[in-house]
Amino acid sequence: MIAALHRRHFLATGGAAAATGVQASTPLLNSLGTANPRWRILAIAPSSEKLPELTRDYQQGVELGLAQAGASSQVALTWLTAGLLPSAPAKAVGAALQARPFDAVMGWMPPALANKVSPLTESAGVPLWISDTGADMVSQSDTHPLTVRHSLELCAMATALADRVYAQCGPRAFLSMGRHESGFDFLQSFQQRWQALGGKVVGRHIADMPNNASEFGGLKQSIISYQPDAVIALYSGPQSQRFAQWWQKHSAALHTSLAGLPWLTEHHPGIQAHTVATWPSNEFADTAWKTRFAQAGLGWTAAALLGAEAGATLGAALAAAPQGARARELWASLPNSLLAGPRGERRWANAASDSEGPLWENPVLGASARVLRPTHTPGTAVSQRGWTTGYLLT
Repeated sequence: MIAALHRRHFLATGGAAAATGVQASTPLLNSLGTANPRWRILAIAPSSEKLPELTRDYQQGVELGLAQAGASSQVALTWLTAGLLPSAPAKAVGAALQARPFDAVMGWMPPALANKVSPLTESAGVPLWISDTGADMVSQSDTHPLTVRHSLELCAMATALADRVYAQCGPRAFLSMGRHESGFDFLQSFQQRWQALGGKVVGRHIADMPNNASEFGGLKQSIISYQPDAVIALYSGPQSQRFAQWWQKHSAALHTSLAGLPWLTEHHPGIQAHTVATWPSNEFADTAWKTRFAQAGLGWTAAALLGAEAGATLGAALAAAPQGARARELWASLPNSLLAGPRGERRWANAASDSEGPLWENPVLGASARVLRPTHTPGTAVSQRGWTTGYLLT
């Protein structure tokens, strides 16, 4: 059994890259370049070595959502791109706020970055909209009254996944994960819920460790040795694709079920796996939103969906605001409204420190077609705080 890496030592042992540069960029949709905007927003897009498409997906998702809400002609966005370490983008935000007036700041901000940006916006009296994966738990004390946050809710997804796998597969779980994934709170969310249900984690494997002969070296032998009821696969990006290929090659000899995060089956739809997501797959998505995404040439990805939700929700509030209204007044009322977008109607939770709403389960039912059905988000209680890097950003 391989112990999880100490969370705070990841940057020293994981070969994390140096801080990514921050630069301004022009909006992807020309309609957002209005000459006399009613609202000026400083926006932050993620920059990921693991997922280079993340920048475009979130940025274009935001702009698509604003257009759908009818706010494009009223909003001018100034984009910054930021990488996994928070210092450089936080400095860029501070400099931008000093250089010119903005009505609001919004963007993809993991907790480490949000914690640096939030005092800057609070000091400037500028409201802040945070989009995040929800891979680490965030306390209400980490936000100020002019802050709202929504996320992909990975911690809630992991808790719900524990419920589904325990009910459908049995109490013995084997955790198979990437080295990056081993330090985030969603892993703790799964384990705490699993143990509360009476389940047991019988074994663990962390891919690509220095003592492994290969990326998944020893994994097959460990699974056969422990004979779990289910393998919980926690990977992302290209590593998730490589694991899916590995599973297809070896699954017949493993005699166990597979479960994991929704992108486990994104590029390998033939894999039978239990997944839970806070968004519907493309196959079961709202037709109107699917059409808009297709027209924009935008993939149905988690980052694009989160961006579209941010743009559509904020855009609707901005477009409906009476003349003379200030953004800070709109922010005060945002938690009383629903989030709207391609994920369906979601709610603000915990004083707008996160979002919550329906989950979509993809249970494995023999050889039958994929089935999605809405369920409800369970509560999570995690005391740990995860990596200092942002999930999906390495």
